[in-house]
Amino acid sequence: MGREVCRAISRESDFRLVCVIDPRYKGVSLKDLVPEVEVELELTDDLNALISTGTEALVDFTNADAARGTLEFALRHGIHVVVGTTGFDQKDLDNFGRWAEEGGGNCLIAPNFSIGAILMMKCATIAAKYMDDCEIIELHHPQKLDAPSGTAIRTALLVAEAMRGQKQSTPNHRGKDQELSRGEEREGIRIHSVRLPGLVAHQEVIFGGPGQTLSIRHDTLDRSSFMPGVILALRQISEHPGLTIGLENWLDI
Repeated sequence: MGREVCRAISRESDFRLVCVIDPRYKGVSLKDLVPEVEVELELTDDLNALISTGTEALVDFTNADAARGTLEFALRHGIHVVVGTTGFDQKDLDNFGRWAEEGGGNCLIAPNFSIGAILMMKCATIAAKYMDDCEIIELHHPQKLDAPSGTAIRTALLVAEAMRGQKQSTPNHRGKDQELSRGEEREGIRIHSVRLPGLVAHQEVIFGGPGQTLSIRHDTLDRSSFMPGVILALRQISEHPGLTIGLENWLDI
């Protein structure tokens, strides 16, 4: 994702790529990692480079442990942050909001930057008002660190809110060892996670009612699908003070 972000930013005439941080590639030329990006930069592990390079906005696609320190540094120094990292808890979100308020940097955390995925979630919230029961299947590549995915968790929250607390009727079937084999429950919605080679990022939201089902599915076939959303977020981040959860809040949908 970091390489895709570098490619996307370098193609935009109103953006300038000034700093790339990744401790694994400290001292490596960006051109060696992403040859099509014609920017003379060496990767660094020093967050102070954000200050010395005059960075105005930071994009973070890492993991929750790494991102906590990066976001605190950036927000406290008035740098806006666009975050695709998942795995944060409520304490993290409270901290991000406080640091944004104190330092003046705005913060967007989006479980998914694909416009199609955001529309999938929006369609699911519409369906949830009229269908009785819902389950989510999310499918990703084996290297994905978290399960369920941030997108699935966000979808479950939005669907549950749209259902207005109505209790689902599907039973909790048990497997042969009497352990639940029905996926993980979030907000009363069951989520089933699949991790297999060949997958990128996919999600299906399935609704069931008397005599019918409704499936809403989104498939990400290439990571470039996330970049229009990242660019949109970078263009709008300065206009939205504090902490925002979900790119859908900035779209006219």
